[in-house]
Amino acid sequence: MKKLLNIFVRDIKNIVVNPAAIVIVIGLCILPSLYAWINIKACWDPYANTGNLPIAIVNEDEGATFNGKNINVGDEVVANLKKNKTIDWIFVDDWQGNYGLNEGKYYALIEIPNNFSAGMVSLASANPKKPNIIYRSNEKLNAIAAKITNSVKERFASDLKAEFVSTVNREALNTLNSIVDNPDKQKAQIIQFKETLDEANNNIADIKKYIDEANSNSLGLQNYLGKVQNNLPKITQQINSLQQATESSKILVSDTKQAVNSTASTLNNDMVQAKSINNRIQTLLQQIKDTNNSASNLANSTDTAKNINELININNSLDKTAATDINFIQSIAETNNNSALTNTINSLQFLDGLIKTEGNNLNQLKIMLGNNINAGNNNSLNNEIDKLLAENNQVSNSLDNTSNKFYSSALPVLNNIGDNLNTSLDDVNSVLEATKVIVPQLRALAQYGIATSKLSVNQANQLKDKLSSIQNQLNQLTSKMNTVNGDDLNDLVKILKMNPNKLSSFIYSPMDVKEVDVYGEGIFGIGLTPFYTVLAIWVGALLLCALLTTEYRDFEGKEKLNFIQKHFGKLLLFLMLALIQAAIVTLGDKYILGVNPKNMALMMEFSLASAVTFTIIIFTLVSLMGNVGKAIAVVMMVFQIAGSGGIYPIQTNPEIFGVLEPLWPFTYAINGFREAIAGPVWSNVYSSFKALGYFTIIFLLLVILKPLFHKITEFMEKKFEQSGL
Repeated sequence: MKKLLNIFVRDIKNIVVNPAAIVIVIGLCILPSLYAWINIKACWDPYANTGNLPIAIVNEDEGATFNGKNINVGDEVVANLKKNKTIDWIFVDDWQGNYGLNEGKYYALIEIPNNFSAGMVSLASANPKKPNIIYRSNEKLNAIAAKITNSVKERFASDLKAEFVSTVNREALNTLNSIVDNPDKQKAQIIQFKETLDEANNNIADIKKYIDEANSNSLGLQNYLGKVQNNLPKITQQINSLQQATESSKILVSDTKQAVNSTASTLNNDMVQAKSINNRIQTLLQQIKDTNNSASNLANSTDTAKNINELININNSLDKTAATDINFIQSIAETNNNSALTNTINSLQFLDGLIKTEGNNLNQLKIMLGNNINAGNNNSLNNEIDKLLAENNQVSNSLDNTSNKFYSSALPVLNNIGDNLNTSLDDVNSVLEATKVIVPQLRALAQYGIATSKLSVNQANQLKDKLSSIQNQLNQLTSKMNTVNGDDLNDLVKILKMNPNKLSSFIYSPMDVKEVDVYGEGIFGIGLTPFYTVLAIWVGALLLCALLTTEYRDFEGKEKLNFIQKHFGKLLLFLMLALIQAAIVTLGDKYILGVNPKNMALMMEFSLASAVTFTIIIFTLVSLMGNVGKAIAVVMMVFQIAGSGGIYPIQTNPEIFGVLEPLWPFTYAINGFREAIAGPVWSNVYSSFKALGYFTIIFLLLVILKPLFHKITEFMEKKFEQSGL
């Protein structure tokens, strides 16, 4: 280490004692900074000075007529451009413009053709045509200028579009405002119209529903009348059958009337016979009682037994007669509800009950006589006979009552039944005759009804089709109106009340783009500072190795040193000068150019680290290979300018540059400066430092090859000197 320092101290002394060396060293320290500062300042903000860029404007627009007014869009454009100072607009005619463009006087030419206004106003016609703007540029003058003028052309066209759209919108809104005097009133009318549409739509739906119902009813009527037509022959046949049945019924009624009269006579005879039977019962009972009073042993009397049996038989006969009469009158009363018949039935039923009771008592008397009844028991037998006599009297009274009701009430009713049957049959026959006359009328009416119903259905279907067409149109209109609600109308009213100029401007451009620099370094020159600073540091190291010798020269009386010691001893001077160069250029970036890094300390660290790395790389190449090493350093610089992403994104370069990018130290040095200037992402910072360290270590290790390259390099240098070049 002491030997290395001795070499370094000796080099410093040699510089200090030699004024020429001092001047050269000072120049080497400052020159790289000038390279960086001049380039950065030249690129500081080129787009702020486009007002000095001459662009020719040729206006040949002849104008047009729109809504009875003469307009000339070209003149309006020229008037606006004269107020625009972002470009040096030169207003010339066609010959001057093209001549100046070809001669390099103008960077570009924009021509407004003679039909430009006509094309603009064609928007209101049935066949609109887009107008054209003719743009020509002279790329020969400057490639970047061509890009700038192209952007100007795009902005020019965009401004024209904006002005046109804004004007159209403004005029449309003014027209609307003139038509709609009272927006609030129009809003109410629109809402009312919308409700009317809904109501009309609903009414049409109801009408179609009624038409469907009418069609359904008409079809039902057709089917019904068809059935009526089919059934009319059957009805006629049935009427004829009913008439025949009526004639037969008349005969039957006559027979029935005779039967009723016969039955009435029979009932009359039954009443008379019943009275006679009842008298006979009463006589026999009296005889039995007399016999009981005169005989000592009534039970052995044969006549008495006979009389008792006869009484029982007579009672049974009387009971059957009453039951038969009841059944007959009940059968008539079922079809002829009459109070007289009901009263007669009730009397007969009461009489029949008395007869049954009397029959039961006769059987009881027979049993008593069957027992060995002696004179001591005659009183008991007499009591039973008296009871039967009393019951017989009741039967007799009931017979009289029933007979009176029959003759006074029931018998006239029975006689009227036959007469009523004849009258009913005559009425039925009259109805059948009238019905027979109506049948042809029904047939004609059915035919007319079917024809009318078919016509109604056809007309109803035609009406329904027309209503459906109207309803479809109403539905489309209603759907469009439904998209307009109260809030929309309120917004529309507000819009109509707004300033047309402001609103038309907003419609064309409803939003502004707010540019926010993520790292707050929007100036173009600041963006190029990392690249030109790193490049200046490389150039500084290259100049040091080109103007100063990398070889250690032995002096008499000095100790001998090996190649490694000579190499690193000499390297210390180069490192010191490179660090001075890096410090000067970095401080100048901040205090002379005005670059304000987010982290000045980090920027200085990357500057010094880059100087160390670049110096070791170039010094090692020159020390090992002499002039060849210098050439290699220049080639590396050329590749790094294009392939490190310093100016343009590496993705925009040919693929080979993207492949080689990780192999260049520029890549990591530039990234480090960007992190320091714009704000560090520490993971990126560490990666860049690490990469620079790898380059430093690799080229430090290459010094072991110096003994091998020394003889070759020395031989090549001598030969080159002998060439006299």
